[in-house]
Amino acid sequence: MHNLWIPVVAIFAVAALVFGSQAYSEAQRDAHIAAIITERLDSQAPTEILNLKRVNKGYGVCGDYELSGAESGHFYYNSATKRLALGTDDPLYQDNCGGRL
Repeated sequence: MHNLWIPVVAIFAVAALVFGSQAYSEAQRDAHIAAIITERLDSQAPTEILNLKRVNKGYGVCGDYELSGAESGHFYYNSATKRLALGTDDPLYQDNCGGRL
């Protein structure tokens, strides 16, 4: 019976590592997107990103941004090319998030 616990604990440990690292990398990605939006808009206010939707097989993210309640809008970010599109008029946004309007 004791020999059964070792594989069970190992399986739970590996699962925790996999899901924990995925959550950590998504949080890093979100913080990176918020920083790029803040920089692009030349703002000192922190950016909050909301309503995220993964597109393009997980390589892109559509969502909304808000700068401390002052300014808000929509964005698209491609994590493979590191390209950011701000606003619904941007062709990159329309090609990837057009159905979200």
